[in-house]
Amino acid sequence: MTLENKFAPSFAALQKALDRGLAAAEAERSKFVTATREKRDRIWNDFVSYWNTVHDKLRGERETWLTDFANRFPDWNSNLWESWQGPRMSPHALPLGSVTLDVNKPFQSLTPSPELPWSLPTRWQQPALMEFPKRGSLLIEASGAGRDVGTQLLQTLVLRLLMALPPAKARFTIIDPVGLGKNFAGMMHLADYDEALVTNRIWTEVQHIEQRLLDLSEQIEIIIQKYLRNEYPTIDAYNEIAGEVAEPFRFLVVANFPRNFTEAAARRLLSIAASGPRCGVYVLMLADLEQKMPGGFSLADMAKYADRLVWRNDRFEWNDDTFGKFPFTPHEAPSDEVITKLVHQSGEAAKDARRVEVPFTMLAPPPEKVWQGSTQAGFEVALGRAGARKLQTMRLGSGTSQHVLTAGKTGSGKSTLLHTLIVNAALTYSPDELELYLIDFKKGVEFKDYAIYKLPHARVIAIESEREFGLSVLQRLDNEMAARGEVFRSRGKQDLNGYRADGPEFQLPRILLMIDEFQEFFTEEDRVSQQAALLLDRLVRQGRAFGSHLILGTQTLGGAYTLARSTISQMGVRIALQCSESDAELILSDSNSAARLLSRPGEAIYNDANGRLEGNNPFQVAWLTEAMREDYLKKIHELSEAWQSTHQAPPAVAADQLAVNDWQTRRQVVFEGNAAADLRENKMLAKYWAAKPAAPPQTALIWLGDPVSIKDPSAAVLARQPASNLLILGQAIDSSQNILGAALVALAAQNFIAPNANPND
Repeated sequence: MTLENKFAPSFAALQKALDRGLAAAEAERSKFVTATREKRDRIWNDFVSYWNTVHDKLRGERETWLTDFANRFPDWNSNLWESWQGPRMSPHALPLGSVTLDVNKPFQSLTPSPELPWSLPTRWQQPALMEFPKRGSLLIEASGAGRDVGTQLLQTLVLRLLMALPPAKARFTIIDPVGLGKNFAGMMHLADYDEALVTNRIWTEVQHIEQRLLDLSEQIEIIIQKYLRNEYPTIDAYNEIAGEVAEPFRFLVVANFPRNFTEAAARRLLSIAASGPRCGVYVLMLADLEQKMPGGFSLADMAKYADRLVWRNDRFEWNDDTFGKFPFTPHEAPSDEVITKLVHQSGEAAKDARRVEVPFTMLAPPPEKVWQGSTQAGFEVALGRAGARKLQTMRLGSGTSQHVLTAGKTGSGKSTLLHTLIVNAALTYSPDELELYLIDFKKGVEFKDYAIYKLPHARVIAIESEREFGLSVLQRLDNEMAARGEVFRSRGKQDLNGYRADGPEFQLPRILLMIDEFQEFFTEEDRVSQQAALLLDRLVRQGRAFGSHLILGTQTLGGAYTLARSTISQMGVRIALQCSESDAELILSDSNSAARLLSRPGEAIYNDANGRLEGNNPFQVAWLTEAMREDYLKKIHELSEAWQSTHQAPPAVAADQLAVNDWQTRRQVVFEGNAAADLRENKMLAKYWAAKPAAPPQTALIWLGDPVSIKDPSAAVLARQPASNLLILGQAIDSSQNILGAALVALAAQNFIAPNANPND
């Protein structure tokens, strides 16, 4: 047997096994091919379904989106501008131009199939949008002809922002050193409605550019430290809570950078671009690539915080991750006529929208807390809203916070501030906790309502006051301090807080003297101004111990006629409203001009650190309408009538008698400089109506009118002696006749009128 035959059975068995294995393998392969084909078909069907879903969604979204875009950002010649009222909400994106989408390119590798329909255009213009407000800065890098195209793009974007944001919520700081303002001259129409919308003018000079950048940096610091802190991630989140005190968006527009930019200014610009978006401050900048950049400044660093357009091959390229690969086309710039028309429309809308009204009801105490406050340890009253959730209060009576100096130009809201303070204080404290002395040197009737409704807290109300009357009020308060000093010494106390803590029978109230346009005291260099300066200085320096506090208001602290700086320096609380930069430094301090940034009526800075920068607290004064003020005064008057009928001064020890006697009389003194004296208010004459004299008097009093001071009515004395006569001289015939009539009434009352006769008969 050969070797081959010897292994033949085994070989045959192996062959059989191989055939069986191959057959099994073929069967498995056939199953796999079938399964793969089914899986492929399933995947393809899923893809077709997904394609159709996305295609239909894209078609619907594209149509809706383009319609919405056309309504929100109409073409410059669209009729939609005729009915433009200004949007209520900020947009979520801003258009820069458009990109051309060509769908053939991304899908050209696909084999055409009827199962994959395409009903959209294969090529269309898609708006190129910049995300907002998360991002809102734009860097345009250009040279040669690109500079002109870039300038037009800036012009278009500025106008888009103006019309896309709610009225008065977009403010522009424009720097145009090469064009000297020509490139953005149309925007200056906004200054006719509100200069704050364009920061007064277009800036070109080196020093002005640096100052504007400093202003924006300070604004960012205020927003971060006072408003956002670690509570709000962005200004948008803050504004949702802030409501009526929401912050506007600010845009720094720079043409032809780096012309007239120093190295320091360039660094500050980069800082604004980095920190600004969180605070609603954005940079829109055209950089000239042919100019040398300032030392230490790189456009690449700037590009980290902005969308970027770069001029290459006679067109702009957009650095957007999704659409940057498609051709970019800037929007066509509007004509000068369109710019002028739309800017005027926006200005008109901003004029109405710029008013910020914090309702007074937010500050006023609830009914159950009216007159429940105590002034033993101090005086505290809310003035307005500070930030999204806090109220700004005035606190007097502790530390250096004893007296207040407030300043603001005409229309800044100073009168509203004073009314808010008076009414809220009168609601918070009862008349035996707080007394008010109100003097108005303005040619107006700001305080007249307090006399009409007989505000019980007001001991003196002076309307269109004379300097001499104001001086008599200071003298009265000086006497009051002397009287209180005697009372305190008799009880071994040093101040009002200690006196009241001792629990005396009679609780002396705190005194608040308010003088609007106090500088009227110093318009002449005479006895009145000298004595007023001495008394004001004494009240400021010594008033703390006796519970006397001053609030001095003025439109400006500039000029020769003002209170001594040594006296002003003793006033620890400063409230600055809208004012010039020089006044901002006078009202606060030489190193603190933050008030120059205030841009709307009622916007103010409360500073209780003698004007130092670290004491600045921005807030919005509450809005108290005249009708609302009258309603509150009526309620207070009704409350005081019930209170006076049951509230009597308790018996007092002899040492307290000076203050108690004054309290018991509680006569309100009203002086109206432009009104004739009312004979019916003459208390001395009224005595003669009550009882007939026992015998004709040896001397007769003829009352001439009210004195220009706090004292009895002015009278001429006619005695039974020679040369006791009265001569009236002057061209005012009516006034002369009134004096003669008053003389006859006075003489009749003192000699002939029967008891209990009616003086009106």
